[in-house]
Amino acid sequence: MTEVVQVEDRKNLVWAPGWSSAFMVLGLSLLVLGVVFWSTYNDIVIVWWRSETYAHGFLILPIVGYLLWQKRAELACMSPQPSTGAALLMLFPALLWLLGYAAQVAMLEQLAVVAMLPVMIWVVIGTAAAKKIMFPLAYLFFAVPIGNFLVGPLQDVTAVFTVWALQMTGIPVYLEGRFFYIPGGSFEVAQACSGVRYLIASLALGTLYAYLNYVSFRRRLIFIALAIVVPVVANGIRAYGIVMIAHLSDYSLAVGVDHIIYGWLFFGVVIFLLFGLGSFFREEPRPDDNTATVLQNGMSGANGGAPDIKRFTTWALLAITLAVSAPGFTVWMDARSVARPVVNVNLPQGTGGWSGPYETSDPWRPGFVGAQEHRVEYRKNGQSVQLYLAYYSSQNKDAELINWYNVVFDEKQFRRLGDGITQARLSTEQDWPVFATRLRSGEQSRLVWHWYEIDGVATVSRVWAKVYAVQSRLLGARIGSAAWVISTGYSVSTEKAEVVMEDFLSSMLPRLREAVNQ
Repeated sequence: MTEVVQVEDRKNLVWAPGWSSAFMVLGLSLLVLGVVFWSTYNDIVIVWWRSETYAHGFLILPIVGYLLWQKRAELACMSPQPSTGAALLMLFPALLWLLGYAAQVAMLEQLAVVAMLPVMIWVVIGTAAAKKIMFPLAYLFFAVPIGNFLVGPLQDVTAVFTVWALQMTGIPVYLEGRFFYIPGGSFEVAQACSGVRYLIASLALGTLYAYLNYVSFRRRLIFIALAIVVPVVANGIRAYGIVMIAHLSDYSLAVGVDHIIYGWLFFGVVIFLLFGLGSFFREEPRPDDNTATVLQNGMSGANGGAPDIKRFTTWALLAITLAVSAPGFTVWMDARSVARPVVNVNLPQGTGGWSGPYETSDPWRPGFVGAQEHRVEYRKNGQSVQLYLAYYSSQNKDAELINWYNVVFDEKQFRRLGDGITQARLSTEQDWPVFATRLRSGEQSRLVWHWYEIDGVATVSRVWAKVYAVQSRLLGARIGSAAWVISTGYSVSTEKAEVVMEDFLSSMLPRLREAVNQ
């Protein structure tokens, strides 16, 4: 005999058979994952604590807990059935974690360990029950601190939008990279002004709001899209407003930390208006979502008999084994990978009319963490090219070629005017790809080209550089890795600077590569 229990009458819930065993096995399984991957989970919390952009991560687990609590009436009527397919699925986050470890990409490791949590829950409670809590499980991914890669593009969008708005207002403005000038002052769209923290917070809140207030997938998707677009546009309006306040107040307002405060207040108003607009299209939950059938005799008619604890344990152990195989493999990989001896690179003598290398006192100074660094200058016919080499005999967590802190110029000394991939035309009629960056410091302009070499393979892509680094680590690196950065000054156009550096590479590139590929 069955009885329909309203969601409001949660105190009288009777859980179907199997849940006590499922909860026990699930709790122990999550504990094992927490212990094995403790360092990665700890890194996530550290990012939450240190970065305002990801501070919302502290709210994700309480929110997920609340959403799961709201679903308990629907779960209570179902007997948990361990999922074989989900247990095998644990292999994918395990491989993702291994890839992140090999590439030294913390984001991949953190994404993997968070993915292990919903997969483990799915393994133990089964597919039918997991479907009931699909959104809370998916919402866990907002705990992963991802989004730094959006900072640069959002800075560019904000700069272009602000300049456009100023032009529409009739204020003369000149855009130079992420800097723009108006009569009486200049402004920079700094990283803190990119709006990435507003975007991430809006997306997390907007997704939750869409789930709680809409039923149809279409409305939820539309509102989530608005939660992405609105903060980007709003940040452009915010930046324009700050410039106008500073301009109209003769730069007595909105030029210091107060413009950050204005930003958060403005963001709060924007989110309030967005949610207010969304409330006009709110949908009432369907009747089926408000009831749960609980079998008072302790049996679940929908799922058949409850499995014994051995079944829960068997599939949970399989999933745990697949998960912990990743760090287990790294022990073997690290033992097999013998660090290469330190190689002291000797830069070649100039050829093709170029003389050097000479010591340089040039203020341009790139920086690569943990690298063997060389800063020199080559000269020819009154022209000079500054060369910077960052060399790694072997890479590790504290010394890696592709790192967030590695830079080709000091942002405190130089302003970035623009960048992009270009092709250097060499005298051998060979095109050599480089990543070109235009800089300015005061009245001086500079053109910078750089590329990477990993185990003898050259690339300008940070992504491919990471891929090659993983490959060399898994297979055993034969030679070291390097970042080559060359630069020269220019006055008006970069054309003359490009000719100078193409001539330098035509003469010196083979010798330079030979110096590190040993």
